[in-house]
Amino acid sequence: MSDTPLPPGSYRPATDRWGAFSKLAARLPEGSLALVDRTVAKHHPGLLPALEARNPRAIVQITGGERAKNFASLEKVLTGGLTLPRSGTLIVIGGGTLGDVATVAAHLLKRGVRLVQVPTTLLAAVDSSLGGKGAVDLIVRGNVVKNPVGVFHYADEAWICPEFFTSLSDAQRREGAIEAWKMVACLDGRLFRKYTRQAPALEQLVKDARRLKESVCAKDPYEHSGLRRVLNFGHSFGHVLESLSRFKLSHGDAVGLGMRCALDVGRRLGVTPEPVALQVEQALEQGPGILGRDRIASLIQRTPLKDVVDLLAADKKAGKSGELRMVLLTGIGAFDIRDVPEPEWRQLWSAWKNGIRP
Repeated sequence: MSDTPLPPGSYRPATDRWGAFSKLAARLPEGSLALVDRTVAKHHPGLLPALEARNPRAIVQITGGERAKNFASLEKVLTGGLTLPRSGTLIVIGGGTLGDVATVAAHLLKRGVRLVQVPTTLLAAVDSSLGGKGAVDLIVRGNVVKNPVGVFHYADEAWICPEFFTSLSDAQRREGAIEAWKMVACLDGRLFRKYTRQAPALEQLVKDARRLKESVCAKDPYEHSGLRRVLNFGHSFGHVLESLSRFKLSHGDAVGLGMRCALDVGRRLGVTPEPVALQVEQALEQGPGILGRDRIASLIQRTPLKDVVDLLAADKKAGKSGELRMVLLTGIGAFDIRDVPEPEWRQLWSAWKNGIRP
């Protein structure tokens, strides 16, 4: 573990270790607390024995997925860690939802314990396992509001074990790739053009995405300066669509559709030049393969506009005076953050309901 003399959970540069889980598990201090995705354990039978060899204090198994990102799961982890000392370690092996729960738990247990992230999905590897953010969802008037209760608690280490990616479905690979391409489109024009010529191998995609995200988090570790908001490109409407689908729409696919909405808003405001919007949208269709606009239409067709307004208002990305704070592209690898008045995005509503580009 890291010997950096910082309070638990404080910002620290990312420490990534690549390799087989069985070998990396030897680094885990005895008596640690483990949170494991039950489905991952079934697909990888060597996982639990490798953990048990370290004499864990407890192994908590929860089936991952958005439904697991709640206070019941958090309580289960906290109960498992009741006897964990403040110098102890919580390791989480799973996707982004369990990573979120573990991050909150690590922050609360003994006022902060060490955290080791072991992402088992491509989405978690390129995004959520890095950057220190963790949150759980709330249900408000029957709708699930994503991430309103959360913390910053940076992991001491991340273990990237490619063996876990072998059991992923094509859909899971796609949603991870969407998040990675999102960061490249916003932050690195040269790399974006390289990707459009030839899509990267999976390992390179993970390394590029983690490097770009770390470069942002290092400058704005707790979202104080506003720079880190760039990572929310596509998330404002993406979270709405995810909630309206009752989470049948995956997070990565929701972000892909949210990026279509953000490009439309940028077009309308004159912030995103039409050639840029078109190039990004086509690259996302041909690269990771984002879903079509008909999916947006199917989700909002029978949704009262008031429900969407309420979800956007409840989202932590809301701007001042009810305006919607959005990341909008000004070029390939360049962005601006704007507070968008409600009438502006409402003008796009009829086009979105009909599944067409404004």
